[in-house]
Amino acid sequence: MIKPPIAALLGLVLAGISLSAIASEEVVRERMQALIPNATPDAVVETPVEGVFEVRYGIQVFYMSGDGKYVLEGTLVDTETRTNLTEASRTQARKQVVDTLDESRMVIYPPDGETRHVLTVFTDADCTFCRRMHSEMSEYNERGIKIRYLLFPRTGINSPSYLKAVGIWCAEDRNHAMDEAKLGREIPVANCDNPVQEHMALGEQLGVRGTPALVLESGVMLPGYRPVADLERIMEQAKE
Repeated sequence: MIKPPIAALLGLVLAGISLSAIASEEVVRERMQALIPNATPDAVVETPVEGVFEVRYGIQVFYMSGDGKYVLEGTLVDTETRTNLTEASRTQARKQVVDTLDESRMVIYPPDGETRHVLTVFTDADCTFCRRMHSEMSEYNERGIKIRYLLFPRTGINSPSYLKAVGIWCAEDRNHAMDEAKLGREIPVANCDNPVQEHMALGEQLGVRGTPALVLESGVMLPGYRPVADLERIMEQAKE
């Protein structure tokens, strides 16, 4: 009997390890497909916990054992580094989404000069803190921060806030209409092809619970109003 060279044996061993990992991932995918037949995972990856896989649908994260027998939903934390691994995955998912957004389907307030940061904001024209944030728009722009508004009327479809959001989008000058709405002035009722329901669905997908909801370039989401200087510092730190 001819014995294979050691290098060949090592290659077979390594291939076996690789195939074992692939097999576990396939088991996880198949099991999740059976549990949630109408959706396909965006990612299935091994976690630092041996034999446990992360399964992600948008920003919704599940964990499943490699044999597909156990599944759980919760927060996975590295106790040594105190890192929230689940939130890190959600942040990565948000970044992938905001990086691909079409700015032609948003209301944009760009800086006059260099754009140093881009902030994506889910906003409601009738929200008090959204109005407060909007009143500081010139300061955001002076600091090189581009504001990209997504329309998120919290009171739902066909509510007065929703109709106002549609009116803003359908206005000849959307930025002027937004400025007027944020000052509490009436916006003419209008009807046209608009992305308001798209924005609302996207907000729900990304975990928006209130407005304003701020999504940084890194994918980190901050709930609520932040003073301009504080927000700029946070964005600088996130960029580093």
